[in-house]
Amino acid sequence: MKRLVFLLSAAVVPLCALAQTTVPKERSNSFAVAAGMGIDAVVDPSMVNYINSFAYSTNRASNFATAVDFFGACEFPVSSEWGAKVEYAYLFKSYNFAANSTGISNLFYNLTMPTLIAQYVIPGEGYFVKLGAGAGYHFGNVTATNGVYGGTSQYHAQGVGVKAEAVGQTAFDEHLYGYIAGDMRWEFLGTVKDDHGAALQNQSFAASLSLFTIGLTFGLTYYF
Repeated sequence: MKRLVFLLSAAVVPLCALAQTTVPKERSNSFAVAAGMGIDAVVDPSMVNYINSFAYSTNRASNFATAVDFFGACEFPVSSEWGAKVEYAYLFKSYNFAANSTGISNLFYNLTMPTLIAQYVIPGEGYFVKLGAGAGYHFGNVTATNGVYGGTSQYHAQGVGVKAEAVGQTAFDEHLYGYIAGDMRWEFLGTVKDDHGAALQNQSFAASLSLFTIGLTFGLTYYF
């Protein structure tokens, strides 16, 4: 635990340079709102396998990709050491490729991820470190664009998502804090289907939005 606190404290040093000369004293955990954006390394094997079953050998999708997410959250104190966070995050990813049979040239997916997270809070003079984990029921959408005919098809999936995170918050003033976090997500959204129940599939399997991400997030937190 002490080692993790040290590493997180070191990670927020660049944010400290933007803070006021006089660092605010340690404050108690209280209600706060936060917002920001992140960059994620994504492993989505089902979607990659689906793409590569059609893509030309010179245009195959990688097993590891990057995605972008945006989030907003409300934090609630439970005690001096524990808190809870309600988070709403939006993650999206696009694949462009040349298909050898279907004519599909683009797959775009997005996930909306409302999540309830329990947090262990470590306060200090001018900072907070928060270790959290939680889950929620998440929703995904996939848009497949046909490069030959120009049409699009819409697919959907939903299921449970789990998140673990380590957050560092550094004071700019009494209320405004910088926010930096590392997190991991496991999404179990299952097979994507259109409004008629038809799955996005090739001859051997149906694509799903079950995936894993590791992300780095930056933002701001405002304490009331």
